[in-house]
Amino acid sequence: MPVFPKQIVQKLSPYKGPSAGRLDYIRLDFGENTCGFPETYPHGLAPQKVSAYPEYEELLASLAVLYGVESGNILLTNGSDEAISLVANTFIEPGQDKAVVSKPCFQMVPHALLLAGAELVEVPVLADLSFDLAGIEKALSMKPKLAMFATPENPTGATIGSEVILEWCRRFPDTLIAVDEAYVEFSRVEPAAQPHALLKATTLDQYSNLLVMRTFSKAWAMAGLRLGFIVSNPTNLEWLQRVRLPYSVNSAAVATALKLVGESSKVLAGAETSVERKERLESELVVRGYKLVRGQSNSFLLSLGINAQSVTDFLKERGLLVRNRSASVAPPGSIEKDQLTQADPLWGMVRVSTGSEDENQRLLELLDEFNSGYALLFDLDGTLVDTSTSFDATVDELVFRYSGGRLAPDELNCLRAEGGFNDDWVAAQELLRRRGIEVDFGKLSDEAFELYLSMAAANETAFFDEGLLQKAALKHPLFIVTGRTRREYEPVWASRLDASFKRVYCLDDLPDARPKPEPDFLLRARSDYRIRDGIYVGNSVDDMQAARQAGFYAIGVCTNLSAATLRESGADITVQNVNEIIEVLSL
Repeated sequence: MPVFPKQIVQKLSPYKGPSAGRLDYIRLDFGENTCGFPETYPHGLAPQKVSAYPEYEELLASLAVLYGVESGNILLTNGSDEAISLVANTFIEPGQDKAVVSKPCFQMVPHALLLAGAELVEVPVLADLSFDLAGIEKALSMKPKLAMFATPENPTGATIGSEVILEWCRRFPDTLIAVDEAYVEFSRVEPAAQPHALLKATTLDQYSNLLVMRTFSKAWAMAGLRLGFIVSNPTNLEWLQRVRLPYSVNSAAVATALKLVGESSKVLAGAETSVERKERLESELVVRGYKLVRGQSNSFLLSLGINAQSVTDFLKERGLLVRNRSASVAPPGSIEKDQLTQADPLWGMVRVSTGSEDENQRLLELLDEFNSGYALLFDLDGTLVDTSTSFDATVDELVFRYSGGRLAPDELNCLRAEGGFNDDWVAAQELLRRRGIEVDFGKLSDEAFELYLSMAAANETAFFDEGLLQKAALKHPLFIVTGRTRREYEPVWASRLDASFKRVYCLDDLPDARPKPEPDFLLRARSDYRIRDGIYVGNSVDDMQAARQAGFYAIGVCTNLSAATLRESGADITVQNVNEIIEVLSL
């Protein structure tokens, strides 16, 4: 059953241009400048092929032989972009017809459909970025006018098998199913014995609702010349010809494609070699601790979390381009981690296309350079370590000893939320002062230290996962910047943490440096180790303020304070526990 175009198209007639075979004639029929400017024309292109309107018959015949179809089943287009727009504008009745797409997908697909006036039915991809086939089938059962998918998809590399597409054509005859195969030469999904399964199917009356689009921009390396084609039954192509602008494909593209079609085995071998280089690059990235979405094209998605744009910019400054596919171009401020990672399935992902061996090696070198200058710095207490039964308990005991009363629930955290009380012994002194009790700080801190050590080893536990530190250390230098003194840190945690961190900065390590919320310790770490950029992960108001003043990305851990409080004090992102930075940084 044919799928009819919109009503206005049915009333139109295709443009009738000059017939083929005109180039050796004296051409006085179509207003062409037959003298031209041959000295400016590309080398190897006959002058009459520039001054005359392009002729397509020879290329159509060559493509028909190459793909095992009839030339009457092929329509040339100005790249696949024109093909997508042409299909949408031919078959979509504005304001009446539905069109099904996957989400996310190649940007031009929803763009063209919306411009044509379609009501979009978007089927979100699954968690692994593969097509939701069941969801698409449910949408197809609504009898949309058009369904359009790229396989392999851009940018995910996901595919829909030919057998699935053909089954949909049989089950949903009222829907025109348009398939963009721009990256098919790089795919290893389809059986080798059927490299053109969908193309051949378009010639059968059984599949009158199937339309396949191809391009010469990718494997054929002709992106600048803009050549693509549509394969479908003659009836569908006749409708499309009524809408298509004449001569959208130029003679230079036709001449180049004719030469390449004659060397198609070389092109396909080049595509295979490109895939092999991609796989080697992917393996090198996995060894370096990166997460990838590999897919079935000549590119892959590299997961970089909040650094997607930072890495993109860093590479561009050094002469290498990749494409950030996050909907959020820059890391947003004041947001919870879940709001960030769940809103966009491509969040934090950069698309990397396959280059030459030298280009791929340069990418690896630059990523290593970025990572070596990008530090992960952590607060200790309440961030990496649970101190609720050590430091917090010590403060409570000190207040009880001097005042005779226990702390009210959340009293200590409320004080911390005010800022300026990152040092727990300073907090204890302030809590006593607010009770009208003055205690010498030196005496109080000595007593606090002895009390703390008596309970710390048995009561303090780790918030951090050992695997997290190992993953993080694969890419970045790690540091701890803590308000503890050296004598409070070393007996309890040095044996467990020192080996994982490049350096631990304790409060008394830098006598002239001011404690947090001042940025002195963070700035010293930046200077000592030539840190270009990085994050500081903490759980207090003082941590967030210090991170901001030092120029680091601030991540707040909601162990003691609310996400709102941490964001108000400067956190760019808040997480519930330190291990969630795996998702934020895509470790």
